[in-house]
Amino acid sequence: MEYSKFSFQGIKNLCDIHFHKIMNRTNLKAALDNRRVRFINPLGSFDYAFFGDFYFKGDVMMLITKDIKYTRFHQPDQLSKTLWSTVPVIFAGVDTGYKDDNQQEIFTGDVVSYRCYTSFVRYFWESNIPGLAGDNCEILFESDGDMHKEGTVFSNISIKLFEEYDIQSLYWPRGVFNYNGLTRDEVIERSSQALEEPIFYDGDFKAKSKGRRHIYNNISEVYKKGDIICSFVSEIYEKEGKSHMNMCADNCPIKLKGELEMWEFGDSFDWLKSLINDFLLRAHNNPDKTYIICDFKKALRLNEQGERNFAMRFWDWYEYNIPNVILPVWIFAYIVSFDSIGRD
Repeated sequence: MEYSKFSFQGIKNLCDIHFHKIMNRTNLKAALDNRRVRFINPLGSFDYAFFGDFYFKGDVMMLITKDIKYTRFHQPDQLSKTLWSTVPVIFAGVDTGYKDDNQQEIFTGDVVSYRCYTSFVRYFWESNIPGLAGDNCEILFESDGDMHKEGTVFSNISIKLFEEYDIQSLYWPRGVFNYNGLTRDEVIERSSQALEEPIFYDGDFKAKSKGRRHIYNNISEVYKKGDIICSFVSEIYEKEGKSHMNMCADNCPIKLKGELEMWEFGDSFDWLKSLINDFLLRAHNNPDKTYIICDFKKALRLNEQGERNFAMRFWDWYEYNIPNVILPVWIFAYIVSFDSIGRD
């Protein structure tokens, strides 16, 4: 069976066709005629992406992002060997290219009134012309401005759609065509509640509040029980049959009960870059853990050039927004300063 490339199944098929290019972060907007795809983010709001910035895990849409709003929702998946975040979101339609009588863009999944009918918008099989879904009929659009957008089907939906997407569960407006189904007025009232933002009957989006701080002046400002404290050690030696080390930490919390991770200090910045890269990738793929880098500027007696070289080894932390790694504020200051004048 042929599907319109703008339908849900058609977009999934395109993702399969271009999968390797998507994984390689190729610009693929043109594959879907530069149309935006709408999704519901983990904060419970609508947002938009272009083709090439997502793929599907089963029927669940996986957003590929560096957006700081979403990186804390990263779930290691296809791109787990990179620092891109892959975040489960809810597919919420594609731009049809049509606008209503108020010049609002119409997406699939919108509830629209057209020629005395009110239902949700979708693409039908191989047709690239959208329209309203009926029971045993389809009402195709003919021109802009003839329809009125009432709302969306994303009213009274379940948060479980982030884990197991079921597009059939969103087809409730079609009940207006069925005997004893919803009336047109009932469809309009319900869909209008989700015009600007989806409505969940079981959603608790406390994540809308800000997450933890990513930088600190004093480690006590951010340290919480269970955090993994990371520190350089300048020397590891044996004494009386036991291993000892000199921690390069200016202010490390005491009594951590095994929550320490030690990195033996090397003698080159190439070594340091490799160590930091490996660490960031590991931390990124363990989003349930929080890592705090002990301040080491005084312990290592770094001069200004040394500070700058050390700080820039954490550039990927800044670029990819790794939220579960917390750094001393001076590292962040060097990176931001460098970013403001442009990288070589």
